[in-house]
Amino acid sequence: MVKRGRSGGLKAYRVAAFHGLQVSFVAFDSFGVKSMCTRIETDDCVITLDPGIAAEVGSFPLPAMMRRLLALEYKERIRESTNTSDIIVLTHYHYDHHIKERDDKLHKDKILLVKDPTNFINRSQRERAALFFEVTKGLPKKVEIADGREFRFGDTRIRFSNPMWHGVVGTNLGYIIAVEISDGQERLTFTSDVQGPALEDHVNFIVKSNPDILIVDGPATYLLGYIMAYYNLARCILNFVSVLKRTDPHLVIFDHHLMRDYRYPDLMYLAYEKARELGKNVQTAAEFLGREVKVLEGYRKHGPTRWKSWKRFERKDVETVLKNAVEAGLIEKAWLSRLSAI
Repeated sequence: MVKRGRSGGLKAYRVAAFHGLQVSFVAFDSFGVKSMCTRIETDDCVITLDPGIAAEVGSFPLPAMMRRLLALEYKERIRESTNTSDIIVLTHYHYDHHIKERDDKLHKDKILLVKDPTNFINRSQRERAALFFEVTKGLPKKVEIADGREFRFGDTRIRFSNPMWHGVVGTNLGYIIAVEISDGQERLTFTSDVQGPALEDHVNFIVKSNPDILIVDGPATYLLGYIMAYYNLARCILNFVSVLKRTDPHLVIFDHHLMRDYRYPDLMYLAYEKARELGKNVQTAAEFLGREVKVLEGYRKHGPTRWKSWKRFERKDVETVLKNAVEAGLIEKAWLSRLSAI
């Protein structure tokens, strides 16, 4: 196994240390790239979670060339992390979570713990998984299907959820698996693409894990009115608040899809207000590093793209969209009883 201290330049990006568990945020949307790549070092092994990357979408308020250059820069940081890792985790097969290239620095002699490429998977991800394993054939030391399983490396325990929806039930984006990593003293939970969290299954995995460090994917608000409905945004807010009330992490990194939309402080206003009220340490990966969130920096420097004006998503708005969804038969009436949480 790779011994701690072999991180090279990545030492500059290590941002959280709890007992024997050390965490580096390698590439995240709050840095200006589509990624959720995280590195965890324990006394037993070095793990890179979801080493994938893509350039941000056109609504992201940076020039196209800058978005592409950022993706190239952070791809090298991801390769640096995987090159000095023992274990690579792939929670699903979207390209911002895995790189399909044949590259010794990414996959050679690594243990791969991966989402099942044939079960609980949509056609697109199944095809991408097949291509990935064809391209990387012969490079990994071992490949293990991770869904619902637990692995131990010395005192380090890596536990995976059963397959869960990539967002709401029935989404054509398919399934993901979430991850819990413990060194025997501290516990980290990495949700992957729960987009909210959108579902009670997502919430239950987090609550059962009760992590010291939580890395959670926020809702894809940049798709509101197109793929994402406002009543689902309301449910995401209630679910996130439920997580904050039922767990006690030292640190919550709230990032990924949410950081593609410069409106996010207003759209998630109620969630952030409740976090402050509860005394929870909720930040983006960029903020924890002391940096400005890239989508807000881009908006400040380059102005708006798709959204020229908007308003804060207040409690009355949450109540209205939930009531309308109940009346339309889209969600259960029980959601209205949860409004008191905010």
